[in-house]
Amino acid sequence: MNTTNPFDEIEQFLGRTPFAGDRAWGRDLRTADIDVAEYDDEFVVMADLPGFDRDEIDVRAHEGRLTIAAERDAEREDADRRYLRRERRHESVTRTVDLPATARLDDAAATYRHGVLTVTIPLDAPDADEGHRIDVN
Repeated sequence: MNTTNPFDEIEQFLGRTPFAGDRAWGRDLRTADIDVAEYDDEFVVMADLPGFDRDEIDVRAHEGRLTIAAERDAEREDADRRYLRRERRHESVTRTVDLPATARLDDAAATYRHGVLTVTIPLDAPDADEGHRIDVN
């Protein structure tokens, strides 16, 4: 039995879907799609930010959280164009991720290629108090 929520249709009509983000007064307030991976020696966050320039992306770590924000304005006004509809005025994307306690922020690095931002943060070795893990065969 497939049940639908009538509010889902209203939200889709208004442009507020879980995947599209919220729209308010020509401003697109979305969250970036991300992948987060934690390895033995590093923490990696990959965020999809297609269409943004490097200088429009801001990456900050504060109080144990990594925040990725990107903001851009649409292309400049063109007097020769007569728009029938114009929604691409401004776009703002943001995402925040909790960082592991062992993150070494001073050694963090970020790259942006082909619309994907990759933030790599080295991790300190686990505390000696945790002991040494022995694999069971």
